[in-house]
Amino acid sequence: MAKRKSASKKVKTWSHASTKAGQTKSKRTNRKRVTPKAAKGKTTKRKSTKRKASPTRSDLPAVRVRMFRQGLGDCFLVTFDVGGDERHMLIDCGTLGNKNSDVKTDDIVKHLESTILDNGRLDVVVATHEHQDHLSAFRTKAMKALVGNVNHVWLAWTEDPADPDAKTLAKYRNDLGQALAEIALASPDTEVGKQVHDLMGFAGEASDDPLGFAKTVNEAMDFVRTGLGAKPTYHNQGDLIETDWLPGFRIYVLGPPRDKDLLKDLGEHGSDELYGLMRAAKLSAATAASPASAADEEASELEQPFDSRFRLRDETQKRRLYPGYCETKQDWRSVDFGWMNAATHFALQLDSLTNNTSLALAIERIADGKVLLFPADAQQGNWLSWHDPELHWSVPDADGAVGKVTAADLLSRTVFYKVGHHASHNATARGQGLELMANEDELTAFIPVDRKLALTRNPKGSWQMPARPLYLRLLQKCQGRVVRADTGWAAKAKSGDATEKALKDLADDDQWAAWQKSQSSAKHVKENELFIEYTLE
Repeated sequence: MAKRKSASKKVKTWSHASTKAGQTKSKRTNRKRVTPKAAKGKTTKRKSTKRKASPTRSDLPAVRVRMFRQGLGDCFLVTFDVGGDERHMLIDCGTLGNKNSDVKTDDIVKHLESTILDNGRLDVVVATHEHQDHLSAFRTKAMKALVGNVNHVWLAWTEDPADPDAKTLAKYRNDLGQALAEIALASPDTEVGKQVHDLMGFAGEASDDPLGFAKTVNEAMDFVRTGLGAKPTYHNQGDLIETDWLPGFRIYVLGPPRDKDLLKDLGEHGSDELYGLMRAAKLSAATAASPASAADEEASELEQPFDSRFRLRDETQKRRLYPGYCETKQDWRSVDFGWMNAATHFALQLDSLTNNTSLALAIERIADGKVLLFPADAQQGNWLSWHDPELHWSVPDADGAVGKVTAADLLSRTVFYKVGHHASHNATARGQGLELMANEDELTAFIPVDRKLALTRNPKGSWQMPARPLYLRLLQKCQGRVVRADTGWAAKAKSGDATEKALKDLADDDQWAAWQKSQSSAKHVKENELFIEYTLE
């Protein structure tokens, strides 16, 4: 497969701040590389650049989005043609836990049973990527209620076991994950070990077996892929989903890309740096009952900066010979675990790589062109790829003439934004993302977050979700219409609130008053203990 040309302009992120009836028909973009002159000759000229007058409200199929409040995780139920021939799409269902509510994922399944399955079926289940906070519920007994009651399953190409690129990606991810699991297991009480452990929490539950580091999340994805009773469709960037059972809507697949540089620099499989870390972890964790292998001992010996005769491993002898050095207050002098410092880099790389495999969707209501954006946890590379000059969709406009739709066009018409990765600093593109969402009079943002839980992760207080600069800009762009799963409507931080401390003085009283007025006028947003609801009438 020819490598696609990558967009050269970098995205600025908030680092500072079968075609049978009833089945999905996926249309790919025209990716043939042509010269500007040839492209001009082949493009169908639009009759008009203006849309027809907006249809009356009664002519528009309403769309409802429910964001469930199960903690630090994503679970969204999208209902099309509300009050009519309703169709339902479940996008992810997972959590890393919660501190601000008692909602469990089992409660979500019960809601699906009572409101959907009792009257019909769940039309689509979308699993965006392999992270616990998006998939953990699919391992629960409660999810058996969905078996045989789902019509379609949509996954990214990265989850296709028959796709060569996906196989390569999965192999690297597993190798890297196992090495990191070894490190976290070897030194669970060190700061680096704790950080790696918490980052690995996205990839799977803690395990005493490093080889099973991603067992839980793999089981969850396998259940979605094979256990629901519906054959999965693996979507590629550029697919256009138009289907008979979902009239009035188009769904554009924005990502993930196939360009490895945009997903993440994957490095070389079996690199010395990666496996050197793994060997060091195994040796550190070795005991008399479970000794390291001779091969690991020999390989590690060649990587050590000093010959073995100059190394002191016996802790008792070390403390006897160097009592002052071994005092607790002198820990800062020790380099015993210095080899682990690179582990946090690898853990972040694994996390970013997986996030960039997110299936990112833009849902368009055809009648008025309004868009609901669900980018999952897409990070910079994924967002950047949307703006590749070769990525566009050919669709009929309001007058029936075929026109070109780009990601920038979809972003400019976005009225609902599911904020990526719990509004962390690196999962919302700036110039080629949020700043292109021009419909500020309607734009509403939903953040699936539990800030109190996020701040407990290591290093303590470092998981700033939502990140202050992004949070502020969202409030400005949405004119205050920003909703958090943990708190509801965004509100001024109260004095003495430790959880919201870093968000204190985000804006002055006048600005908050204006935002609260905007929130009060937003009758299309409703809140209860189980979910927060947005409706596009």
